Amino acid sequence: MNIVNSKSLTPSSKIPIKNLQLVPGLWVNGKWYWLYNTSEKVIFEEELILKVKQKPIHSKISFSSLYLSNHSNVKKDVKMLVLHYSDKMSQEHFSFVSPLDNRIFHLDQGHIYLVNARLNGEELKEGTIHPYYHAFTHRIWSNVDKGSLQYQPMCKGPAASILAIRQSLEPHETIKLDTWVIHGSNKNELISLEKALLGKINCI
Repeated sequence: MNIVNSKSLTPSSKIPIKNLQLVPGLWVNGKWYWLYNTSEKVIFEEELILKVKQKPIHSKISFSSLYLSNHSNVKKDVKMLVLHYSDKMSQEHFSFVSPLDNRIFHLDQGHIYLVNARLNGEELKEGTIHPYYHAFTHRIWSNVDKGSLQYQPMCKGPAASILAIRQSLEPHETIKLDTWVIHGSNKNELISLEKALLGKINCI
């Protein structure tokens, strides 16, 4: 699918991080789970299945869809988690939640990475940034029993960004969350690419 003209399809060879890595996650009933190095996770005690599928869209866009299925006979209240990081981040890397843009940005050596997601047409409203070494620990939570993330608006150095949204699943319902990272050399380029992506996302 061509979103922009072919002249912009080749990313700069100076980009220090090829892309951020996605680790989908799920909070349910006071416990959290990550799909680290796997594309599917079955949570047997909750009768939930979380799958992730990556879709080629554009050389500057990393796009994935998360599918969460409730195979139980009861309603489930969950929080879907979208974590992005890179193990190649420098100490000068700077990550922050932008309240104005309602986006997360990672900056590294003059290059910018925009992180966003949406569920049922709505963009995610809860975001936080944590040092990478906190990413998969209890330190990301302010109240894990309630599924409340510890809010940090920014971080310098290796970091993980987390977007989250609460959702209720009816018995035997499946929901889809789309998430993406767009990388480039300036914010205007990222916003333009995302606008084009959002215009096509229902066809993906």
